[in-house]
Amino acid sequence: VDRAGKPILAAFEHDREVWSGMFMLRGESLFDGERAVDTPTVTVDGTTIVAVGDERPPDGADIIELPGASLLPGLVDCHQHLCFETLGDAAVTTEPAELTAQARRSAQRALAAGITTVRDLGDRAYATLPLRGAPDLPTLLCAGPPITVPGGHCWYLGGEVDTSGGEAALRAIVRERVAEGCDIIKIMVTGGFLTPTNPMWESQFSLDDLRIVVDEARRHNRPVAAHCHGIDGIEQAVRAGVNSIEHCSFVDENLDVRPTEEILRLVAESKIPASVTVGRLPSVPVPEFVAKNVEPGRAARRRLHELGGVLVPGTDAGIGPGKPHDIMTYALEEFVASGLAPAQGLHAMTHAAAEASGLGASKGRLAPGYDADILALAGDPISDVDAMHEPVAVWAR
Repeated sequence: VDRAGKPILAAFEHDREVWSGMFMLRGESLFDGERAVDTPTVTVDGTTIVAVGDERPPDGADIIELPGASLLPGLVDCHQHLCFETLGDAAVTTEPAELTAQARRSAQRALAAGITTVRDLGDRAYATLPLRGAPDLPTLLCAGPPITVPGGHCWYLGGEVDTSGGEAALRAIVRERVAEGCDIIKIMVTGGFLTPTNPMWESQFSLDDLRIVVDEARRHNRPVAAHCHGIDGIEQAVRAGVNSIEHCSFVDENLDVRPTEEILRLVAESKIPASVTVGRLPSVPVPEFVAKNVEPGRAARRRLHELGGVLVPGTDAGIGPGKPHDIMTYALEEFVASGLAPAQGLHAMTHAAAEASGLGASKGRLAPGYDADILALAGDPISDVDAMHEPVAVWAR
């Protein structure tokens, strides 16, 4: 329905339908992942976009009118935890089958909000992997249990490696994930807030350790996503050549976000995507250290953007009650508060995020040849960021 409650897609009789053949969507405005397009139409044949911005539909194509709606690519969330509604003891005690069932529910919630691609960067027992390819879920890229040190950040997910075992142990834990079929290698370079045994500003691995993990991952054509809160860990991640820096928080020993100009320039010039943690329910209180760092965090992202750094959204959905799996709808207003124009924020949430995920040739654009991942909103998010919360319809592939 539109904002007045008037039905827009009155012909829908079910929550989900399988679409086939050729159809044209016609809305009020269109953002293609890079820029606005004057003629707001998208033509789909089967699972693929075949035309954007055409005035007239091809012969035989059905026309779906979406009055007042904005069309944009399906959103790409670079960092979720689908198995969990809140990380903690449940991660240790829940049976793998129930973790998979929870991941399915989480992924369906994400898709209903227009998130058509999700990188899951931490499960237990490889519980998310069986969901890949399900027709009623987003496209999923899964890391399995993240690599950490004994007792390190999120040790309870089962990814501990004893670095005293040297190079052989580090290469073996990467190969284990490759053998399980993981799409991504996730490594906890620094500690984290959820695991008090290791401070979130301290590095858990040496630079040499990290370089071994990156090298072994590349041998198997796998990207490395590096969890980094502390400044030293961020520098290690850049120098090791990881594929994305998760959180990229620039936290010091006082739990203050306080990056130096040098580290900001290092990250920006590396062009390694910073998968920054954006999106949170405003009604849910946050820990004190999060609250005090809201404005410093925005300032750090603003400067990183000014320096030409690559910013993409990683919501960290699943880590607590303020982080449900559809929370990415709040990311645009956070990007705008960090100094990006709305169109730049939408680009970060679509094509830039797809490129950071290794899917830039098929996801994150409304363009011929791309997967038909399409989000229709009741308003125009370029002029009203709150329109992100009003999905009209979602097409996944």
